[in-house]
Amino acid sequence: MPPWDASKTTLVVAHLAREGHAFAEADVISALQTFDDVWGQLFPAEQTRIVQLLVRRVTVSSDGLVIDVRTDGVSGVMRDMMAPRKKVAAE
Repeated sequence: MPPWDASKTTLVVAHLAREGHAFAEADVISALQTFDDVWGQLFPAEQTRIVQLLVRRVTVSSDGLVIDVRTDGVSGVMRDMMAPRKKVAAE
């Protein structure tokens, strides 16, 4: 996967702030850097759900491929990745 564009991080942090979620930019960057590891652990159905949240449209032409990313979708995925999780003890 290509490296995450830092300008998109600023957009994600701004979108999260507009929704009332205050995450430090460093925390967002850290979560994005671990995304590949998390992705590999997800079931295909969850990967599909995340792609649908992230991708608005894919355009294929003779010039190449253009993928329109949903900024609000990235924010939703980030919110899910950074939300505190309850630890559940195994029985």
